[in-house]
Amino acid sequence: MSTKKRTKPKRSGSPTHKRPSIAAVAPPAELTFDRIGKPEIDRILREQTGMPLATVLERSSIPAVQAFIDDLEAEDDAVTAVRELEAELGIEQGVEELPELEPEQELRLLRCDNAQERQIAEVDKRLLVICREVMVSLERRAVRAEKDLHQAQRKVEQAETQAGRHERRAEDRVAEAQELRGKLDNAELELTSLREALEAAENRGAQLATELDETPDVVAADEVSVAAVEALQAQLSERETLLLDAHAEHERLEVALDDARRDIARLQREVGGADADDESQEEELPAVETVLEAVEVAAQRCKHLVFSERAFETAADSPFWRPDMVLQDFVKLDKVAEAYLRPEGIGQPVGQFAQDLGLDWRSGVGEVWYGIHPNDYHFPYDGETLRVAEHVRVANGSGAQRCARIYCAFHPGSDQEGDIPRGVYVGPVGRKLPDSTTG
Repeated sequence: MSTKKRTKPKRSGSPTHKRPSIAAVAPPAELTFDRIGKPEIDRILREQTGMPLATVLERSSIPAVQAFIDDLEAEDDAVTAVRELEAELGIEQGVEELPELEPEQELRLLRCDNAQERQIAEVDKRLLVICREVMVSLERRAVRAEKDLHQAQRKVEQAETQAGRHERRAEDRVAEAQELRGKLDNAELELTSLREALEAAENRGAQLATELDETPDVVAADEVSVAAVEALQAQLSERETLLLDAHAEHERLEVALDDARRDIARLQREVGGADADDESQEEELPAVETVLEAVEVAAQRCKHLVFSERAFETAADSPFWRPDMVLQDFVKLDKVAEAYLRPEGIGQPVGQFAQDLGLDWRSGVGEVWYGIHPNDYHFPYDGETLRVAEHVRVANGSGAQRCARIYCAFHPGSDQEGDIPRGVYVGPVGRKLPDSTTG
């Protein structure tokens, strides 16, 4: 018996038949399996690379994995050849010492062993190619991820910078609006004083006219008084013009301030990563064709709002082209009314609460417009006369087809007999009421 020991590395596999020769073809579009099935290939890859077949295919290429499978099955062919030769030579499997063999037999056995080891080396090379491709894929993914991270960081920095810029602009506009409001109050006080002086001068003029009829010698004094009255009238007219200009400028600044606040809120949501789709959460509303239809639907759905006859009359006269926007704002306004009716109150300014709901809210129109257009800024309800103090700017385009408002009155209610209950009463709907921008 020969004392030569055999240490042959063998891979797993259960060869059952010879693999037929395959002519060279184009790189496969998907994997093909012959004797070794997909589960066995997956198990071998987990042992050799630590990754399942699906992960290897994501990070490597189909040709590289197919070449590995082909060489692995070729290795099984080599294992089968060695086992067949061992059986022919009478060598039992698992025996380390070989029997006495003829030189030609030993040469055949050595050649089979070498062929098997070469095939094992080829399989190892295929595994190395797969591992290299996986490493390259991971490196590329890491580079892309790092680039995406840098881009995201830059976007966040840009959004934060833009948010800060808008916030500073908003602060400037707030200061400007407050300054203008002070000037407006002073102008109104001065206008009241001028009106009183004018009334006194007119009374004095009437008195002098009476005295003139009785005493012809006071013509000169009368002429002086008339001149004083005319001067006061001119001064009053000038002050009224300045007051109207101040109201117009104040309204412009309020509009700019609201725009800035909305921009800040949007940028803060972007910086914070808020991506919730608010529109998807809103209740589905029926389709409406006219503003009047929107008011009628809102009167049925919005249980916390009180609709006056003026709301239906003005809505019927509105040609606004997007009545669905009116209905959507009514639904939000109903939430404001619900909060207003709570015994504990809203807990914050009404305007801020409305803006948080997405309403373009405007508070106050100025005392001057109540006097200039009393019929427009007042509306009746159940024997009471309510005054418009707040409104929702649905759209702010040019012309009645592109512009719409919802005017309302917040009535506090009281314990007095005959007083209407506390609530939010809807007044004019549709066309914009006359102010400094409409003439």
